[in-house]
Amino acid sequence: MYWNPVVGRVLLAFSVSLLVAVPPGRAQVLEPQEKMEPGHQHEHHHLHLPMGEEKCAPKYTYEAGPQGPDHWPGLCTTGKMQAPIDLLDTQPLPIGSLLKFNYQPADLDIVNDCNRYRILVKFPDNYWLKVGRKVYNLTELHFRQPGETAVNGKRPAMSVQFLHFSPEGVFLIIEVPIVAGKENPTIKTLWEHLPDPGKENRVEGVKIDPMDLLPADLRSFYRYPGSLTTPNCGEVVTWFVMKNPIELSEAQIAEYMKHYHDTARPLQSPSGRPMAESRGELPRAPSP
Repeated sequence: MYWNPVVGRVLLAFSVSLLVAVPPGRAQVLEPQEKMEPGHQHEHHHLHLPMGEEKCAPKYTYEAGPQGPDHWPGLCTTGKMQAPIDLLDTQPLPIGSLLKFNYQPADLDIVNDCNRYRILVKFPDNYWLKVGRKVYNLTELHFRQPGETAVNGKRPAMSVQFLHFSPEGVFLIIEVPIVAGKENPTIKTLWEHLPDPGKENRVEGVKIDPMDLLPADLRSFYRYPGSLTTPNCGEVVTWFVMKNPIELSEAQIAEYMKHYHDTARPLQSPSGRPMAESRGELPRAPSP
């Protein structure tokens, strides 16, 4: 994820990504409290603007050094609600229908964004997720290696993160752990159409369904308030971390790591923030 204060815009940056959006549900949730400063504008930077091609010249790294995580600017070093964290001592979240998904298949539009260590797949912005009464557009789906959020000190081999953005200017991220297992057909399609670094590939006649990258059981997850995990680490994010993983084959994980690896930000201080676990059922909403 990438927070760029220039011209007051929010840019999103991740290691490997996909884009989509989603519908409504019920229940109350810990809402992100921080809003953008007056005068800031928000946009889905790659939903409506074609990336085309760009030179690979990353402005930050995941390695130790002058551009490494210890030297990332802004809130990355001064913030008090930074992500990712290690989830410990969670409190029960007694809500039955907190999240409702409405992801749908979309034409494949995949970008190898070498400047932000990610591969994007762009989706129309008419897909959405509803949390309580708040609607969030799913703007991209991306991957991390290893997974970013830890549970009791352990990180998964990889994770896929679904980034959502609300009209109020706040983010919601759903992180799904990835473990080695059977081959994933959706990932197979993505890897087959992966463009060269700095390039975009729009593939007619090939559709991607982001629901295929969610676990079958959507009832169990953790939730915590945090930040984006790449510069400038804006603290306007609620994280939902699924307990149940999805599987990729060993070969698929190895193929991803040929392009990007070690793209998880170091764990941050929990700073006494609330951490919750869901209870109850999570139904999928019908299309509107």
